[in-house]
Amino acid sequence: ATVQRERAGYEFAGKMGHLFTSLRKKWIAYNLYGFACIGGLMGAVRNFDSIISADSHVYEPSDLWWKTLGDKFGERTPRTIINYQGREGTYFYSGYQGLPVTRVREGSNPDTEAARVQATELGFGACGYDPEVRVRFQQEAGLDAEVLNPTTMHGIMRNPDVEVLKACSEVFNDWESEFVSYDPRRLIGVSVIPLHDVEWAVGELARTLKKGLINPTINCQAPDGCLPYRDRSYDSFWAAASEAEAPITLHILTGRVLDTLILARTDQPPEERAGNPGSWIDLSNEIQNVLANDFIFGGILDRFPGLKICCSEFEVSWVPGFMARLDQIEVIAPRLHVSKLKMKASDYMRSRVWHGFIDDTAAAYSIPYIGADQVMWGSDFPHTRSIGLDVHSDLGSLLESLPPQDQKKVVSANAAKVFNLDKD
Repeated sequence: ATVQRERAGYEFAGKMGHLFTSLRKKWIAYNLYGFACIGGLMGAVRNFDSIISADSHVYEPSDLWWKTLGDKFGERTPRTIINYQGREGTYFYSGYQGLPVTRVREGSNPDTEAARVQATELGFGACGYDPEVRVRFQQEAGLDAEVLNPTTMHGIMRNPDVEVLKACSEVFNDWESEFVSYDPRRLIGVSVIPLHDVEWAVGELARTLKKGLINPTINCQAPDGCLPYRDRSYDSFWAAASEAEAPITLHILTGRVLDTLILARTDQPPEERAGNPGSWIDLSNEIQNVLANDFIFGGILDRFPGLKICCSEFEVSWVPGFMARLDQIEVIAPRLHVSKLKMKASDYMRSRVWHGFIDDTAAAYSIPYIGADQVMWGSDFPHTRSIGLDVHSDLGSLLESLPPQDQKKVVSANAAKVFNLDKD
């Protein structure tokens, strides 16, 4: 009996030893795989329970408009051009001769587009135009959802040819709605609705809302030749967006200041290139005039208390100083012939306007002054400076000085509320 007990003990110990060895091998393999997937799902640190990017991007096919519209508008149609003015290569023409014809780049710059390069190396290169790949990218990065803004269409929004612009917007909106229909909970649809023709804009808002595009983007300033947004002629659009609880986005690069990065890819004379740093500053500051003149002192936010305005990709460290300036304006309002507001001028920035940032290193210092309820993080992926697969670690570093409850608001809760994602 003693021998049998000893034998059973040896067998049990042997089985446990094999089990331990097997588990140990699996543990080593698991961790080796996790370290191999740099920034990937396996082995990646998860600093947040949920992350929603309030400002990401798709890459529309460059032949989208020509394939859809054909020769309906002839030379006015945005399209790719093979070899341009004696120069070899593929170029994109926006349909507007007032904008530069730019070369379509092949590949990405690892110095300025590290997130995109990393994603491509790990098999996610098509995530800008293939929704199935985009969802796999989100799962790998630990993202719950992304608000998907356009890329090429942002440039087309500056086209003063209203007939072509409306047609191009409809083409993009149809393409975007098909893209996000793959997984509407993860892929949040954005529509492009320029306001040159307000009656058309109201109809296009209704049409695109039915197609699942919950976030209309307008030019961040009323285009040249149009009345300022504070004019009552736009009120039917503000009313429709407010009633539908559709947040309106004012995105960088959609106004009157040209994209400095695009200009830098053209044959700029040296004297013009010397002014690119200042042009970049102008681009970043463009949002301030329209907020002050139109939405706040222009009375739009007072007339439509349910209207939500999102400022995308302008970062946030400028906001505290701008708020102080708004209050200064209010003090001298009678001398400026400015109408009296229903609340303190800076409070509109604390309650009615939401502010998006990517990698603003001063965000953690600015957010407490603005109010954590009004700030939303966006990856800008897959653009320059974007944050990709390393989102959890990068955000953890950017926001580490904020209280956990404020971090949660900035990385997910605010976006869920603004875009009505928590109502699903």
